[in-house]
Amino acid sequence: MDTHHFAQGIKAGMIAGVIWGWAALGFNYMSGTFPFEAHLINNFIIFSVGGGIFGLVAGSFMAITEERLPFKGLLPKAVFLSTSLWLVFRIGGFLLSSADIERYHPDMTETLQGFVLALIMGGILGTTLGWLRKREF
Repeated sequence: MDTHHFAQGIKAGMIAGVIWGWAALGFNYMSGTFPFEAHLINNFIIFSVGGGIFGLVAGSFMAITEERLPFKGLLPKAVFLSTSLWLVFRIGGFLLSSADIERYHPDMTETLQGFVLALIMGGILGTTLGWLRKREF
């Protein structure tokens, strides 16, 4: 893997992550699954930054593991990767929260929404990475 390939993954991840953050904000606003704790402007900034960080992680992993993933196209690879990352985060969150089981109550609605958002992130990441590769020489 060369540095240009890695830089493309980071750039695509950051762009996809911010777009995904906005989509996640809208999706959650419509579903009402998670109660918002701040005003719309604050949430817009928080979801943009959080999405950018998730995109940075996903794009970096995509650049590193793309050749080893078991699919041919960018889109299936990105969807597989983002849902795998979501699963790792979900399991990690469950394990960390199990230290205080009275505060943690697993919610299937939140889990389902997170899974759907992970699929969406993969779609945006695969599309963005493909778009960047077509436009760069």
